[in-house]
Amino acid sequence: MNLAPGVIAIAHRVKPGLEVAFEEATRGVILAASTFPGYIGSDVLYPTTKRGQWQLILRFDTPEHLREWEESPICQGWIARAEALTIDRPRVMRVNCLEAWFALPEIPIAPPPPKWKTAIVSAVGLYPVISFMPGFLRPITSALPVWLANLVNISIMMPLMTWVVMPQVTRLFKGWLYPSK
Repeated sequence: MNLAPGVIAIAHRVKPGLEVAFEEATRGVILAASTFPGYIGSDVLYPTTKRGQWQLILRFDTPEHLREWEESPICQGWIARAEALTIDRPRVMRVNCLEAWFALPEIPIAPPPPKWKTAIVSAVGLYPVISFMPGFLRPITSALPVWLANLVNISIMMPLMTWVVMPQVTRLFKGWLYPSK
C-alpha cells in the first residue's frame, strides 16, 4: 500500500442564488467522506468574489483510500447533487501535501510548480518560522520534556505555515512560480 497521502482539490463555480444549497452540499460531502477509511481531513476555500470558485480539498491517508471514496456510490451521488448547483463541470486536481501549500484560488487550474521551485519557496517561508517560533514559545515549553515541547512547536508551526505563511509567500512569488505563457 502507498504511504503517500491522497489529496484532491475540486473547484466549482456555483450558480447565482444557490450558494447556500451548495454550502450544504459541501458539508454533506465532507460528512460522507469522513465515514470512509483513511479520511484525514478537508478544507473549503470560499470564493473571493461572487463569481469566484469554491474549492473543496479532501485528504485521505493513501491514494487507494481516496480512490475508494471517489468510486463509491455515495461520492457519485454527492457529485451529481453538487453539479446540479454549479455553472460548469468541476475542475479536479490531485496534489501532494506540499503542492497544497502552493494552491492559489485565483489560479485554480494551474499545474503545480516544479519541485525545485516549491523547495526554494518552502525554505523561504519555513526559515523564519523555525528560527523564531521555538524562542517565542520557550516561556511556555521550557518546563516540558523535549519531545512534548517539539510537539507543541510543530502543532503551532504547521497550521501557521499552511494557513498564514505559505499563502502569503506563494502570492509573493506567484510570478516566478506561475510564469505567464
